[in-house]
Amino acid sequence: MTIDEFIQAVQRKSPPAPEPALLALEADLGARLPEDYRDFLLRCNGGYVGGRYWFDDNVGVHHVGGLREEDHFSLLSARECYQNPAEIRIPTDLLWIMDDPFGNAICLGLSGSHRGQVFFWDHEQEPWPEDWDGSVEQAGNITVVADSFTEFVAGLHELD
Repeated sequence: MTIDEFIQAVQRKSPPAPEPALLALEADLGARLPEDYRDFLLRCNGGYVGGRYWFDDNVGVHHVGGLREEDHFSLLSARECYQNPAEIRIPTDLLWIMDDPFGNAICLGLSGSHRGQVFFWDHEQEPWPEDWDGSVEQAGNITVVADSFTEFVAGLHELD
């Protein structure tokens, strides 16, 4: 599937993300988003596919994040939920960009060797906070599923 095809499949699309809001997000993150994902937000500001599309039959896409007000579509709400200073559940090197039908997260790497990669975060396997240093490598519930957002979308297919 191409990114254009994925955009066509997303329901309840919001108008494209405004460039100033995207720049504000990047300033807050301290990193520019990978170009393929940034372009996606400028063309499709999140929405809903309801678990219709899967990557390798293991990672389904339900809600697609964007710079939106609805909590279940909001990159900012997800960041506040999973990465607030009081409780970091997803490493700060990653950004929640989607979820699956079971409440797990699909994340995008923002920096270092993880930059641009797409990860699956399994909420049922979260490490105990006292046993975790906050890194992707030590989490134990995070796996790389694609080397880029484009590769992730290319691997999506409808589940029979």
